[in-house]
Amino acid sequence: MEQISAKSTDLDNKFVSFGERLRLERVRVGMQQLEMAEACEVSRKTISVWERGEQTPNAAVLALMASHGVDVLYVVTGQRAGEAESTLAPAERELLQAWRHGSEQGKEAIQAVAKLAFFSSKQ
Repeated sequence: MEQISAKSTDLDNKFVSFGERLRLERVRVGMQQLEMAEACEVSRKTISVWERGEQTPNAAVLALMASHGVDVLYVVTGQRAGEAESTLAPAERELLQAWRHGSEQGKEAIQAVAKLAFFSSKQ
C-alpha cells in the first residue's frame, strides 16, 4: 500500500495540483487506485488520468468519493474541510474532543453547561 509522510500532507496547497490532492486523499483513506475506481464506478485508468491532472471527475463522482471518506473540498480547492478546527484555542479543541469522544450522558452534560454559560452571558 502507498504511504505518504506527514510532511507531504503539509505542502503549501497553492502548489499542489488537483491530481496530486486527489492522490493524497486516496492514499489517506487507504485505497489503492483499483479500489477507488470500483468505488467510483470507473476504470483504474480513469483514476490514473485524474491523478495525473489530464482530466477531472464530475460532481457525481466527487459525491461517490465523499461517501468513501475523501475530503472533496480539499481535492477541489486545496482547503481541508476540517481546517477551521486548527484555528481553535486549546481549551476549545479540548471541549470539542470531549464532545466527539464522550458518552451520550457526557454530551448532554457538556451541552447543558454550554447552554447555561451562553444564557448567563446574555443577562
